[in-house]
Amino acid sequence: MLKLILALSVALLAALPPPEGPEPPMVPPAPPPRETPSDDDKGETDPAYMTLLTDDGTPWGLQPEMAGKLAAVADTYLEYAVRFTCTESVRRAKFSDGEAKKETVKRYGYLLERGDGRAIAEYRQKLRGDGSVTDNAVDDAEAFPPAYAWVFLFERGNQSFFAYRERGDRFEGYDWVRIFEFKGAVPYTDGRDIRQWDGVVLVDATTLTPVEIRAEPSRQAERLKMLFDRWSQSFNIVGFRTGPKPEGFSGRVVFQNRRDKLTFPTELRYTSFRAVSPKRTEPTTASTREYSGYRFFETGTKERPGDVIR
Repeated sequence: MLKLILALSVALLAALPPPEGPEPPMVPPAPPPRETPSDDDKGETDPAYMTLLTDDGTPWGLQPEMAGKLAAVADTYLEYAVRFTCTESVRRAKFSDGEAKKETVKRYGYLLERGDGRAIAEYRQKLRGDGSVTDNAVDDAEAFPPAYAWVFLFERGNQSFFAYRERGDRFEGYDWVRIFEFKGAVPYTDGRDIRQWDGVVLVDATTLTPVEIRAEPSRQAERLKMLFDRWSQSFNIVGFRTGPKPEGFSGRVVFQNRRDKLTFPTELRYTSFRAVSPKRTEPTTASTREYSGYRFFETGTKERPGDVIR
């Protein structure tokens, strides 16, 4: 009899509606297990190794009106190339096993010189402890175009050496920018000419002055793949290839100093890396150049040499 009563009680309880109150939270299903990556796929892909923007099918080419506006901005920058001095702070690091092992720091007095036509050259002088410059010039250039050289990306004389296409607009921090992709037509050699590079430039949507540039040597992905295939087929001694691993490069320039509706370079970062697999790279060296303490001056006949514009 007792067993019968207990069985009826359980049945009645099961038939009752659930008590009122908040529903228990739903537990999301567990994600499916990730496949174990192969040795070649382990780690994140270095963005410098890959194409800077995924091809979305946007046609290449600029509208004539836009090309003219961008060229006019470059003309204005040519006038300002010899109107300023600043301090250049250079930090270099060498990497081993993905970690920085050695770092150096140098500071220079920095200005640009203009030669014949539209050519400009960097001029550096070491700084003393009191901030004054020495008399001797210093040669300390990167295998990358000078930061200021990128303001001439859309110069009329350069437009025939580049393919451009616009990739929309967005907000980058507090800046409303338009995005342009570019491809240089000059084969990569020493890296000092902007026409040897492919990349992306963000320009201020109102003034069309540069805000940020990201670049890699022209057709770098194809070149690295070819060099990696060559390395992987090189002579093997006890599991080690005798040939050097393929080396790649990337650069980034930021323009955050604003004056007279123009932007001026504040940072340049140049990185070299080795491809350790078809999809993974590791850094070998990195250099960061910061530009601060800008002093602008006039170069017209109405101004005295050395007059500083505050």
